[in-house]
This record gives sequence, structure tokens and C-alpha cells, in this order.
Amino acid sequence: MTATTIDSSAAAPLMPHSVRHELVEPLILGKKSAADVTNDICAPLERRATPLWWIAFLASTALMITGLIAIAYEISTGIGTWGLNKTVGWAFDITNFVFWVGIGHAGTLISAVLFLVRQKWRTSVNRSAEAMTLFAVICAAIFPLIHMGRPWLAFWVFPYPNTRGSLWVNFRSPLLWDVFAISVYFTVSAVFWFIGLIPDLASIRDRSRGLRKAIFGALSCGWNGSLKTWTRYEKMYLLLAGLATPLVLSVHSIVSFDFATSLLPGWHATIFPPYFVAGAIFSGMAMVLTLMLIARAVMPALRDYLTHNHIDAMTRLVLLTSGFVALAYSTEFFTAMYSGNRYERYVFINRALGPFAWGYWTMVTCNVVIPQLYWFRRVRRNLLAVFAISIFVNIGMWFERFIIIVTSLHRDYLPSSWANYSPTIIEILTFAGTFGLFFTAFLLFCRFLPMVAMAEVKGVLHRPEEAELARAVRDLKRNGYDIEDVRTPYAVHGLEKVAGIPPSRLGWACAIGGFSGAALILLFESWTSASSWALDVGGKPFNSIPAFIPVTFEVGVLLGAFATVLAFFVRSRLWPGRRGEAVNEDFTIVVRAHNAAFDRSEAERITTATQTLLVVQED
Repeated sequence: MTATTIDSSAAAPLMPHSVRHELVEPLILGKKSAADVTNDICAPLERRATPLWWIAFLASTALMITGLIAIAYEISTGIGTWGLNKTVGWAFDITNFVFWVGIGHAGTLISAVLFLVRQKWRTSVNRSAEAMTLFAVICAAIFPLIHMGRPWLAFWVFPYPNTRGSLWVNFRSPLLWDVFAISVYFTVSAVFWFIGLIPDLASIRDRSRGLRKAIFGALSCGWNGSLKTWTRYEKMYLLLAGLATPLVLSVHSIVSFDFATSLLPGWHATIFPPYFVAGAIFSGMAMVLTLMLIARAVMPALRDYLTHNHIDAMTRLVLLTSGFVALAYSTEFFTAMYSGNRYERYVFINRALGPFAWGYWTMVTCNVVIPQLYWFRRVRRNLLAVFAISIFVNIGMWFERFIIIVTSLHRDYLPSSWANYSPTIIEILTFAGTFGLFFTAFLLFCRFLPMVAMAEVKGVLHRPEEAELARAVRDLKRNGYDIEDVRTPYAVHGLEKVAGIPPSRLGWACAIGGFSGAALILLFESWTSASSWALDVGGKPFNSIPAFIPVTFEVGVLLGAFATVLAFFVRSRLWPGRRGEAVNEDFTIVVRAHNAAFDRSEAERITTATQTLLVVQED
């Protein structure tokens, strides 16, 4: 089979190239073609790093190394290096864990929820927000790991056949729910992030040489921009977004169960799941703002894509979630005062007026008072002010977790066991080290991978040319031509209907995988808890079905996501390392010439009139 390529747009264009630019929707600052978008976003990856990037990278790396030294010292010596005591057994470690989990929530939420509601401005921030999720979850996982005291035995928390007499984990424990929730959230978020990268990796592959080309060629899995592949890709991305949205809400709800399922005053509250979710979104949004502003500073080429309008939209979301958090604070106090429980009342009075009152009022000031400055447009347009307020929000959210944990523990029912808490230098350096890890990873991500979704930005810009492409496909089909394929640099919505491509059935794979996974893990939980090793927990029934639901949901989402992605790769014949054809920045229609009635000149006339490339495949 031979293929002949005819550049119809170059042969007899309908309008000059400069005029075509004028038809493209403006991207806030300037008007961009598909090639412009690729050049702009790839520029930071192909040029030398700026001095400001190196300063930020070296500073964050030094901080990360300091944290690693502190962790190594703590592991070799023991958690006695921390300021914990018999009353305050959770403090900096769990505070930092909840803080980083909350930071990681906004990434997938921004990407998934804003995609489901078709918010176009998300295309400039979703990629970096998704990467932020992965780095934040890694930072969060460090603290439960080292809090174990013997982190080399961390694999004990996973349910696996073992040599300890088949002693299974306790599926009714919120701490185990955490293990499944965080693991599944990280895995699905990583898959969601990588799937979104594939079309952009193919664009970088086509611009690279040598080892760089080989690496990006393997990662792009043979992507060629085929319409059939794009159709399945859009369906898969929609399904993953639909799975990720309830997953985000479930993860921080499960984290809140670590506290809410106890009987301790200050923790035992049904408001905790929505309260924790609102706080997670609030802190995550603020961190996204922080990272956007850092990226604008160290990579000037991206300023056309991370604009004042994007920052303005994010500040409005921060202002909205600040209101949710303020409502949660007032509701906590109201329920404590209205409950008639003197112990519950004392905990909240102690928070506001006791030894840690300074932390409580820092929390209120940073989370409720300072964000109100975002009501003023002048503040929202001042990047330095936006950056400072986003830092204050994250300081306040850290203090929120600290106040919830420490002030509920340090004064319990017995005054004889009351104790104060103050962190040691090891705890402070460990926490600081996670910031070093977080920013080091993010800076490396910005340096070697596109932090703005090129294919999605192109889809926002090029509406007029999509109509021309659809007209060319329609005219070719009307004239009896056999269209083998249509190749585009981004997803053209609705083109699959014009080309006669049937809807994707990836939804069935998602449903089968999800429900099968949920059913299997539910049976496994019942068998391990009631049959293989019956574990009596507080006299509760062995088959505590409600307690099995969190793990069942998480595993169902995980296998549903895996089944969807696997079906996509198999159906699209993509796999790591597969060699794919170059992705053209223009629209290409592949027509098969398999009979004598094929009229090449007529096909050229149709594609020339619509400024598309024509590829004729001959047997």
C-alpha cells in the first residue's frame, strides 16, 4: 500500500494564513494557532532553565535533603525524638498527614469536576493541579509511615497471605480505610494525569531527537491523533473524571473518620466528613494559586496561558470555600454549646481561650478574615497580594488540623493526665523537608513535562476550522469516497457523528470492572473477618457490612478505572513503546483509493476548499 500526501491548504487556500489566525478565539492575551500553542508550551522544556528556576530548585532541594536527614535520624533513634507524650500521641505527624492529603484534593477535583461541567478555563491549570495531587499525596504518605516506628514493616497494613497464621487486617478500622483510600486515590490520580499527558507527549516526541525522542516515543504509546482514537479517548477521560469526582469526596471523608468514629470530645462529630472535604478543597485551591504564580515567575513563556483571568477565577473559588470553612467553624461551636455535653463545651472553650488559643485565632484569621480581601478586584489583580493571601490560607489550614488534633487530646477526662505539647526540631525539619520534596518535584515536572494541556488548549481555540473539517468529511462521504481516517491535533467534538463512527462501549468495561471489583473485595472482607480469622472488635458483628463499604467503594473505583484504561489501550492498539505516526498540527483526511471510480481531482477540490490535508492510500 502506498500513500500520497497532498497539502491542499498550501495549494489553494481559502484565506491567507494570517487571516486564519484572526478567526481563532483569543486566549485572553493574544491569538494563538495550534502550532503557536505547541511552541509556547514546549519552549520551557527545550530551552535552558532560567536563573530563577535554578534558585528555586536548589533551595527546595536543600530543604528536602534537610528533611531526609531528620527522618533518617528519627528512624535510627526512635519516635522519642518527637515531642509526643502519653496524652498527646498524635500531633505534628498526623497534622501534617491530614494537611498534605487536603492539599492533594484540589488537583483532581479541579481537573475532574471542572471538566464535567465544561469549564474551558480549566485547560490552563488542570495539568499542574493534577501533578500537585501526586506530589502532595507522596508527602502525606511519609508521616504515617515514619509514625509506625518500624517503617520497614509497613507492608503489614496490606491484606496478603502471610506467615503469621493468616492474621488478616481489621477491615472495620478507619486507619485501614485510610490505607485503601490514599492508595487508590494516588493510583487513580496518577492514571488520570498520565492519560491526559499522552497526546502532548506525542507532540513533544515529534519535536525531539535522540534519547529524548526515544523516551517520549515510548511514553506516548504510539499516539497518532486518529479520530477513532480521539473518540475513545474522550469517552475514557469522561469516565475517569466521573470516577475521580466521588473518589475525591470519599478520601477526605475517610480521613475524617479517623477522628469522627472515636468518642473523644471535639472529634466525635457527624459534621467532620463535609467539614474536612470543604477544608481540603480550600487549602488545595490556595496551593494551586501558589504554584501558578511560581510557575509564571520562573517560566515567562507560560504567562499567556496562566493569565490574570485564570488567577481571578481561582481566587473566587478560594473565597467561596472560605465561606464553607467559616460555616463549619460556627456550626462546630453551635453544636457543642447546644449539645448540653459539658465535656464537648469545654473542648471548644479551651480551643478559643486555653493554652493553644493563639493557634486557634491564627486559624480563624488566616482562613476566614484574610481571604475576604479577595472580594476586591484590585486585590485579585495584584499578583503579589494574591500570592501572600494564598500562603496565609495554607498556614491557617495547617493550624486548623493542628488545633483539631492537639486541643482535643491534651486535656481529656482526667485532669491528672493533662499535658501540653510542643514540637521538637526533628519534627519541624521533617515537615519542612516535605515542602522541599513537594517543590522539588513540581519544579522538575515543570522543567521536563508540559504543565499546560496543549491538546485541550487547542480544542478551546479552534472552533471555525472544526466546522470546515466537518464540512470536508461530510462532502467526501456524500460523494462516495471511502474515508479511512481523520487525524487531528486535538479532539474535535461531534466529528465522530459526521464521520459515522459508532459510540464507544468503554462504559461497559468501566461498569463490569467496577462492580466486579466491589463484589470481590466485599466477599473477601466478609471471609477474612468472619471465617478465616474471626476478629472480635468491641463486640461488633463479624460481618459488619456498613464498615466494609469504604474499602468496597475504593476498590470498585480502582478496578473500574483500570478496566476502562485497559480497554482503551487494547481497542485503540496503543501500548508503551509502539511507534506512532507524527501528529500534524493541521487537520488531515485519509481517503482510500480502492476502485476505478476514485476521482483524485474531486477529492482534492473538496479538501482544498476547506483547508485540510488529503492523504490518499492506494492498494
